[in-house]
Amino acid sequence: MLFLHRPDCYSYSSTSSKLTILSPTRLTISPTFFKYLGCKYIVFISNPGTSTDTPVFLTITLIGEIIVPIYLFIYYRAKNNLDALDIVMPFKKDKIAQKFGIGYLIGFLAFAIIFAIAVFGGGFTTKIVWSSKNIILFVLMLIGFLIQGTTEEIVCRGYVQGRITEKLGVFWAIALSALFFASGHLGNAGVSLEGFVGLLAFGILTALLRFYTGDLWLCGALHGAWNFAEGPFFGTPVSGISGTELLFKSTSVPHHPWLNGGAFGIEASLTCIIVLILLSFLTVYLGQKYSDNKLDLN
Repeated sequence: MLFLHRPDCYSYSSTSSKLTILSPTRLTISPTFFKYLGCKYIVFISNPGTSTDTPVFLTITLIGEIIVPIYLFIYYRAKNNLDALDIVMPFKKDKIAQKFGIGYLIGFLAFAIIFAIAVFGGGFTTKIVWSSKNIILFVLMLIGFLIQGTTEEIVCRGYVQGRITEKLGVFWAIALSALFFASGHLGNAGVSLEGFVGLLAFGILTALLRFYTGDLWLCGALHGAWNFAEGPFFGTPVSGISGTELLFKSTSVPHHPWLNGGAFGIEASLTCIIVLILLSFLTVYLGQKYSDNKLDLN
């Protein structure tokens, strides 16, 4: 669910303590970096079905992910490498509320539409499970999923996409950052080929948004809103992780995986993949028309 890198891993080092990934850009992961999240967090992400798979524990891990952007910010500031910081964590100071609001609205509504299609198509049975005792946890999860979604965007669309853009250009950066994002979920429960394709489509959409907007406000908010709607609000598995339902609880109806995505969740559904592809095409259309950043489509 979260993918960690040393901030200096774009250097061409090949020491034995590093595992090389995405070889076209020589990006690397250092095992020592995982200490920043702690053993329980890694066990939870690798084995979502463990006893730690509870809303309270998940909320703690979601909020705890803030350590990643804090680490990156301190690292680059300490190195006085502000240019690199702007690539890895591009958060422009203009129109913050507007970009954040639009991103959150798109993320929540997109998931709500996909979910509504699944429900009316018979893919889910849904019931209300809300209790007033859950209000604090509900708010904390809202905040937690925003932190988690934005952190994943910093790593995948900030660091990975930003660095690959420098080395190989925009098209490779969009494709490889999306592939990296999807591959990072292969250890999640219920993962399938359809789920991988759905996550790849999601990664391409957010990569396009990062390119056209020039920063991470919109795609970070979209990611956080999507996951919050998916889990605590509508009560479906969040990329294979269940047990987050607080308002509704939705149960997948067997033999309708093209609507509900099965055990992995709605990202593995054909409906979701189609909607994400359509949103990507819409993003390209609007981006080419209105953004200062334009893809060379010739």
